[in-house]
Amino acid sequence: MQQIVAPTDAAHKPLGNSSARECLSMLRRICKYAAHLRLIRPMELEVALPKASDKISAPLSPAEQQRLHQYVQANPTPRKIGLLFGLELGLRIGEICGLQWGDFDLKLGTLNINRTVCRISCGNGHTKVVIQTPKTCTSRREIPIPNQLLIMLKKLRGKASNAAWFLSGSESKPTEPRCYRKSIKAYLKQATVRQVRPHALRHTFATTCLQAGCDVKTLSELLGHANANITLQRYVHSDLTRKRREMNRIFSHQVSMRGRKAQNLIE
Repeated sequence: MQQIVAPTDAAHKPLGNSSARECLSMLRRICKYAAHLRLIRPMELEVALPKASDKISAPLSPAEQQRLHQYVQANPTPRKIGLLFGLELGLRIGEICGLQWGDFDLKLGTLNINRTVCRISCGNGHTKVVIQTPKTCTSRREIPIPNQLLIMLKKLRGKASNAAWFLSGSESKPTEPRCYRKSIKAYLKQATVRQVRPHALRHTFATTCLQAGCDVKTLSELLGHANANITLQRYVHSDLTRKRREMNRIFSHQVSMRGRKAQNLIE
């Protein structure tokens, strides 16, 4: 197992933290099942895993968000509006690629997340695109659509069938994440916004919501997380402005309370 994670003979590149954890998890399940069949004794596996690196870019600033929104509004196309699905709805790139027009209820102003598109390995160095249900049961969710975004969607809908894929516009196949990442890179450049990974748009959404006073439980449901702890640990970035505002809110309240108590004593 250690040789697979970090080969000493350079047979392949060392695995990252996520891949190494998946391999270790699989091996543990195999050993647990073998112990259940009494083929081996129960054992506890300990393997040195590579350190996890935080690849999430800092959230987009309010100015960057405004430039991106203005860029999309100037010429709204499905692929450009996909940027706002990450920025204002918190969707993952696979979920954006997996959207069909039938997922939108433009009368109620809601969007249902029912599927995701991803590319998986099928062995021998080959990969294939698959359409599957979201990564967890909580990832299947209903999200309210902000008014400005809803107006753009209504103008774009036209006569598109419910089975038509939102990004590609056809019923035959969806746009795959690898291709859409290239489009996002070009859009960010055209909008004069710094280059970030698509997931940074989702990260920005989470941060913006929390800073605006959205409670963590609601935000967790909007993001499709299994629990609120994941939301706090992975996506919420508390900047100095928010910290200062919270400190002033907490301690100015305490000062006013002391003042009222003192006034009551005087009276």
